[in-house]
Amino acid sequence: MNILAIDTTTKKASVALTNDIVLFDITEDNDITHSEKLLPLVDMALSEENLKIEDIDLYAVINGPGSFTGVRIGLATVKAFAMVNNKKIFAISSLEAIAFSVFVNLKTDTEKYILSLIDAKNNRCYYGLYKVSKVKNKIDIKSVIKPENDLIENLPEIIHNSLPNNATVSVAGNMDSNVVKKYFKNEDYIKTYPNIREIILAYNKINNLQNYIFDTYTLDAEYVRPSQAERLKNEHFKK
Repeated sequence: MNILAIDTTTKKASVALTNDIVLFDITEDNDITHSEKLLPLVDMALSEENLKIEDIDLYAVINGPGSFTGVRIGLATVKAFAMVNNKKIFAISSLEAIAFSVFVNLKTDTEKYILSLIDAKNNRCYYGLYKVSKVKNKIDIKSVIKPENDLIENLPEIIHNSLPNNATVSVAGNMDSNVVKKYFKNEDYIKTYPNIREIILAYNKINNLQNYIFDTYTLDAEYVRPSQAERLKNEHFKK
């Protein structure tokens, strides 16, 4: 199965092509916008393996939260490809992908609670709390707290009240380590963000795969919080 995976949820744009093994992957981090660099990266990946877009059997993408513009560009591109070629899409949120990545890298069979954090600027973050465990050869991710957006200073109490007695939590994400350790003094913090290869690994390893498979019409973005333009518009009409 030929899988084309993309991620544009951060300032970096990543593309990978796989068929049982990763055939090609590239990540670019420069001043060119995703709308300008994503399609050339896809074309480069296909050209390297002498494939055409119609040879792709499945698309994989992170559907947010993250950069509003980046999420929209990535999803619009994948959904267009999937519609034209009548293919399915594997989509996972960035917060779930962080939890998956951390659990895999811990190399454990023990159930873990993982708090995923994504920097939303001004001491705000997107967050989700997940219970991650092994189910036979698969990795099962259950949401304990659905994705939300809040000030990081509010999170310790929220998380504490959501954990079972005596449960510990691993904290991971792309926020500044000093900011996180200010509020989570007793927890280890793993600064990370899933790379494009880990998205493909998630497709092969995640439990209940059917919950992550979409088509052009059923796939939605995981924005969590309205964009600034939407917030300003809503505030204007409230007056």
